[in-house]
Amino acid sequence: MSPALSRGIAACAIVFSLVQPLAAAAQDAAVPFRDRTERIGLSGRRGPSLFRPGFAIGEYTGWASLRDSAVSLPWQSRDFASADLSIVTPAGEVTGNCGGGQGHRNILGITFDREALSYDCEYGGVAPADAGMGLALARGSIMARLQQPQRAGSLTWQGVEYRTETRRIGGLPFGGGRVMGYVISRDGVEVGGVDLNGMRPTFYLPPAGSPDRDAVAVFAISLWAFRDPANR
Repeated sequence: MSPALSRGIAACAIVFSLVQPLAAAAQDAAVPFRDRTERIGLSGRRGPSLFRPGFAIGEYTGWASLRDSAVSLPWQSRDFASADLSIVTPAGEVTGNCGGGQGHRNILGITFDREALSYDCEYGGVAPADAGMGLALARGSIMARLQQPQRAGSLTWQGVEYRTETRRIGGLPFGGGRVMGYVISRDGVEVGGVDLNGMRPTFYLPPAGSPDRDAVAVFAISLWAFRDPANR
């Protein structure tokens, strides 16, 4: 084989190795994420105490301590939310400490557009050293805002950034002012989510064995554990 032909074959192999992941991602994006994920309902189980009830979502078990409070003044008010989490993954226990809040302006007894929302989670245990989550108020379209309050956020996990935004996944078309669900994506491809409609939340996780499964599970559980001011 001539040197020129060898170089040509090597170049084609490099191009193929670069194009193949892009083609796979495009193929995944064309299929609705609900058809590419495992649908798992939240199950209750006994936790360490009355204030730390347990849960199970497939192979992920643990407990959650959720709290909320509010401070009200004649001209403004602020809601606070916090959560302590224990999520037992196949790799071990991930702990989470979350907190944040949102302000409201009150004029003549009428509550106007909410001020910026912030909610953040720090993780410990077997979580990667760079693990962290942030959620904030999002603008969204007029129709999206009529359907449900808009939020957007991200989770960093082992150097990968996962993004989330509010999205109706199932149930009634309008949430009556409540957050109805979140979709989680990686590199623009939807890989999971959590549906907050109905009697109990439903989680959509990447298939077993997927490198995204643990990160999406932790992200979805953290979103579920947020006692959103809009849902009170």
